[in-house]
Amino acid sequence: MKHRYRQIMGGVFAGALCLAGSSAAWSQDANTFVVAEDVPPQTFDPIQSSQIRTWYMWQLVYEGLLRAELDGTLVPVLATEWTASDDGLTYDFTLRDGATFSDGTPVTAEDVVASFERLKADGLPYAQDRFESLETVEAVDEGHVRFILSAPDAGFLLNLGNPFVVGSAIMSEDWLEDNDARTAMMGTGPYEMVSYVPNQELVLRRNTNYWDEDAAPEIENLTIRYMPEQSAQIAGMVSGQIDLMFPSAESMLQIRQMDNIESMAVASTNTVRININTNIEPFSNVDFRRAMSLALSREDVVAGAFLGEATPSAPVPPAYAWGSAPSDLEYQHQDIDRARELLVQAGYPDGVDITLNHLAGYASYLDRFANIIEQNMAEVGIRVTIEANQTAVWLDKQNNANYDIMTNEYAYQADPLFYLMPRPGRQGPNPPEMQALIEEAQTGPAEEYTARLAELERMQDDLVFPDITVASRNAWVAFADRIDPDTVEPSGILARTFFADVALK
Repeated sequence: MKHRYRQIMGGVFAGALCLAGSSAAWSQDANTFVVAEDVPPQTFDPIQSSQIRTWYMWQLVYEGLLRAELDGTLVPVLATEWTASDDGLTYDFTLRDGATFSDGTPVTAEDVVASFERLKADGLPYAQDRFESLETVEAVDEGHVRFILSAPDAGFLLNLGNPFVVGSAIMSEDWLEDNDARTAMMGTGPYEMVSYVPNQELVLRRNTNYWDEDAAPEIENLTIRYMPEQSAQIAGMVSGQIDLMFPSAESMLQIRQMDNIESMAVASTNTVRININTNIEPFSNVDFRRAMSLALSREDVVAGAFLGEATPSAPVPPAYAWGSAPSDLEYQHQDIDRARELLVQAGYPDGVDITLNHLAGYASYLDRFANIIEQNMAEVGIRVTIEANQTAVWLDKQNNANYDIMTNEYAYQADPLFYLMPRPGRQGPNPPEMQALIEEAQTGPAEEYTARLAELERMQDDLVFPDITVASRNAWVAFADRIDPDTVEPSGILARTFFADVALK
């Protein structure tokens, strides 16, 4: 039994199904790799979900034109090179010669155009916001495509390179005419989709037409079982029905005692937050928001919600060295006396009753986080009622700003602005000075981008808008003894594509 520490930019992961007795042979098959996840995907359409755990399956099948690494490096994927005009409004891309979809048809400029026109017409606002400056996409010829922006956008290439391909996946124009992207996938990535039993099992296999032969999956078949109970996942690991799982912190207490299961601790760029609906009182009052932030003990959250497997975090997680440390910000620590003073100053000397829109059943750490919020807020006179909602209700309340405060988690963002960007429609209007700074960062010189974002982060701390970031959590990966540990390398920003590298001993 061994435990190692590595870094991954993504987070703890997903699934839902009871183990079937006939499934044991899967994990003993040298051609099949079986993974357990907690939460099933909402959709397979890469323009239609803002849920972290849904993205994980997209990135196994779909790819973008390029990929952004954590340090901002841009890696060619379906585009081999690109140029930008001097005014920052026009980007020309050369497509990779020989790249095909998994059905063998070539990737053309028309496919790129169709993918982004579809995003602009039908994409979820969450996905569209990443390309708000995109005016048009044009096919120059079969192997070249041109993007024209309405204004310079320093984060444009980073969003094109989002490794989770949110809004940036290149899809086949012909395939889209005859298939429903919500229930099926066909892309250019290392895997192709074979079948899906909703809420139970997704079966993928090696894409034999994958353009990058060196990165093709080591194991031919990948089966993902959706199992909401971590105890069932652990039992599956012990019995040989599951090869790899993503334990919660509490499950790791059990796994650490087991032989023949190896684990790795991983530090993620996921941040847990409290979203605030500033459309309504008392949340439109900046002193009240400051009181809420000062009521929170980040140390309690790290110890209690994450069992020590996290660090306090400002809006930009610690992996970005240029971001602010919580200790450098005024409202990122607990100060009960000052919180009470601010509550009086806001006009609530006797405290106030509020409701927390909480996503139930998503993760045990979020459940504990909600309870700590309730306890901490009570110390200053803010009485929190936890309203535990299932995903559909929670999302509806979020997207229609029908809540007071809510628990949330933000995953890795290729463009770090999106750790800081207010979500339109989810809270009140942006403060004018904040909106001006966002626009300056987006349209200013690329070399000044991170400095302006650091300034924006300090402004958001002062205004406690649009949310309160609390912690950046760790996660764990556990895998069976038959897996070669040297091939389990979930490093960098690709939270699931490391599956392609996994090999057997």
